[in-house]
Amino acid sequence: MKYKNTMEKIDRFIEKVNDLASSSQVIEGVAVAGSFISKELDEYSDIDFVIVLKDGILYERKEMVDFARNFGPLLSAFTGEHVGERRLLICLYENPFLHVDFKFIQLSELKDRIENPIFIYKNNKRISAILESTKSQWPNPDFQWIEDRFWVWVHYAGTKLGRGEYFETIDFLSFIRNTVLGPFLHLKYKSLPRGVRKLEFIIDPSDLEKLKSTIPNYDFRSIKDSILNSVKLYQELRLALYSSEIKNLSEAENYSLDYLNNIVK
Repeated sequence: MKYKNTMEKIDRFIEKVNDLASSSQVIEGVAVAGSFISKELDEYSDIDFVIVLKDGILYERKEMVDFARNFGPLLSAFTGEHVGERRLLICLYENPFLHVDFKFIQLSELKDRIENPIFIYKNNKRISAILESTKSQWPNPDFQWIEDRFWVWVHYAGTKLGRGEYFETIDFLSFIRNTVLGPFLHLKYKSLPRGVRKLEFIIDPSDLEKLKSTIPNYDFRSIKDSILNSVKLYQELRLALYSSEIKNLSEAENYSLDYLNNIVK
């Protein structure tokens, strides 16, 4: 019943946004993105809206918050500079208790998108024309960019571990999972490279165990083993994903691994 009630709240919230948009003079369309596209929306999901404004209309933070206040009491609302997106307003509502993201774009900006959201409201025929004439493009990892940096990162982890900065090294391993290992595993399983999102539901048990082995305890030996396991998984995924055009930095790899292997407590 809890799940049903939560989904009913989500449905009603979407209807409210649709109703407001249909009475607005500056909104050209409203779409829902994220897990709504793949029909994976559940009681734990946030709602990701794309609000398409007329060209020439740019909402600043005040206008974004004023828009968001139409749908219930706000517990918190802030813009998304921390993820490089100032057009994004991240909201937490009191009633219904929901996490909702609103991204405000101008109509002409719709052509540059990472996915095809589902439109629940359209007030301009150009929306369909733009969607049909352009393609969404999810940003894929740059393999050479990663290979050029990976062994410097490994050396960095080794220096922090050797000094006894365990928290810093544990954070580094999280960075590697989100930036490299997670996206690579997604690609291996023909999924969008979204960090480590929902990997538990995608990868097979063998790869799941390999990824779990990159999570250490607060202990020298555990952290060192996790770094080495991260390296081993990267090497396996590199072999599976890289083309011959990607130049492996074998010398840097050898030096960094030799340094790491010789670190003792």
